[in-house]
Amino acid sequence: MTLTGKRVRLRAFESEDLQAEHAMMNEEETLRAMLRGIPFPTSMADEQQWLGGQSSYTRGEYQFAVENEDGELIGRCGPTKVDWKNRVGELGIVIAGRWRGQGYGSEAMELLCGFCFGEMNLRKLKVAVLATNTAALRCYEANGFRHEGTLRGEVFRGGRYVDVELLARFAETDMTEE
Repeated sequence: MTLTGKRVRLRAFESEDLQAEHAMMNEEETLRAMLRGIPFPTSMADEQQWLGGQSSYTRGEYQFAVENEDGELIGRCGPTKVDWKNRVGELGIVIAGRWRGQGYGSEAMELLCGFCFGEMNLRKLKVAVLATNTAALRCYEANGFRHEGTLRGEVFRGGRYVDVELLARFAETDMTEE
């Protein structure tokens, strides 16, 4: 399945994406914005292994390749964890530096949320993002995510501890009190 917006397309990763994926995941700004782990650079072998693990035959944890209107790989997004019992999905997105700040991430997130609600039958989507990543916070808020909490001093980045913001969005048909 391919999800198509005005300027963005979400599709399956292909082996031809390896070089661009490797370059994107080794950008310093991308590494520093990652929530978990130490921002080590990734090897081509590691990216090839990750890419090989992207299969539609999963239990919901899947990353779409994000491409722009010219067919260039500009990022990835998808559910990183799914709680099927409670119908809750955790999402992640990475947009390569060259294409940040141009609305591609927001459009990709809009398509992804529609897929998660409409095809995966999830009722709640949530994200965790470094408080210093103001562009990501704006992207999530523009897509209907609302602040649910703050984890104070949660992640060590750039020589200091940084807060992590928790945001969530409910399906429009969900009757949960907000």
